[in-house]
Amino acid sequence: MKDKTPLEEIKDHGYWESDSYIENKKNKRPSPIRSIYKTISWRVIATTDTFFISWFITGYFAWATAIASVEVFTKMGLYYVHERGWARIQFKRPW
Repeated sequence: MKDKTPLEEIKDHGYWESDSYIENKKNKRPSPIRSIYKTISWRVIATTDTFFISWFITGYFAWATAIASVEVFTKMGLYYVHERGWARIQFKRPW
């Protein structure tokens, strides 16, 4: 009996829909606009977290607002640069 290729084994386990799915995804990088959307959605979550932590620690609503307001811009820029850097890295598939 012929040994199965890694791709055939993956198909047997149901992880991939078809060969064309793999070929369509191969060497595609996330677009910059997708990175922007991810940046914004993550900042909403993370800034809300920072706000509540700051409020809890300081006990002052105004201080928590100030802290969250500053960090939202600095970390948004840092996350976008980080995301675009990772988008440049190409990982090789084992098959």
